[in-house]
Amino acid sequence: MTNPKFKALLKDPSVKFTIILGSGFHRHFLDEVSILSSWELLLQTLSPETKLTGEYHLDFERIIKAKKIICEDSSKTEERLIKCVKELLKKEQEKIIENYSSCYPTWLFNPKYVSDVISLNFDEIPELLLNRTEGVSLSEFKNDSSFKKVSKTSYVFLSTRYKTLDFGKTESIRFWHPHGMISNKKSIVLGLHRYAHMVENGLRIRNHHMKAKRNNNQDNTWYDKLLVNPVIILGAGMSQTEWDLWFALTSLNRSNGEKHPIFQMRECECKNDAQHQWFEPLFTGIKFNEQWKELEKLFTKKHL
Repeated sequence: MTNPKFKALLKDPSVKFTIILGSGFHRHFLDEVSILSSWELLLQTLSPETKLTGEYHLDFERIIKAKKIICEDSSKTEERLIKCVKELLKKEQEKIIENYSSCYPTWLFNPKYVSDVISLNFDEIPELLLNRTEGVSLSEFKNDSSFKKVSKTSYVFLSTRYKTLDFGKTESIRFWHPHGMISNKKSIVLGLHRYAHMVENGLRIRNHHMKAKRNNNQDNTWYDKLLVNPVIILGAGMSQTEWDLWFALTSLNRSNGEKHPIFQMRECECKNDAQHQWFEPLFTGIKFNEQWKELEKLFTKKHL
């Protein structure tokens, strides 16, 4: 069954959703042997000799230690490894675009229902595939937030820029990549050192958001899009290491104004641990594969 609250919002023409997109989206529609679908496969490809533990941020730190050359600074080792990650993912992205374009679920990105996509993935497959569609065009990067004048290589600038998919002249979707993307290796967030910086920058983004709000303005960032729209989490387990996103979601909970619901597609809607208590199941009583089919029906219907 579809969550009735979600269905009601979907029928409201004044409401649009922000989607949080994780690697599970690739895993469902591609296959489990793609490095886009699995942190484990990506890191194992990067360092086949490393025995992984499943704590992938710590595993990446172990790989840095193992790959460090004598007299080389660890930050240089990290930079070399992230460059390798970029090249691995770039090749995989090209393969997917070439071989999976006909079956990739571009139906999800329907501007009738979605205004923003916050992708936790490093690739741009949805944007690039949709850009091939007649009547759809992909913009260059934009940053019209209060961070547009800071260093163009800083994390806070890179994480608050976006690209727009324009569907004709009247409808569009913004795509945000707060954890980075393969077109710019400096933006890619891997390992605890880079993750730790996200807390500092999350605070900066939040403070700028609050300042704009006090002045009756809006700071155009991915953080803002989590607070002003109802949210759908797809293919993302939302582990506790996603510090920047949890900071934004808990800020939503602390706000005094109207709180929008956060929906999550789950393999088991009965999960009730500390993480899942923050979200409402998108569907109940149907299997995971059937949930995707039901979502496709809802997003491709001309009239609900």
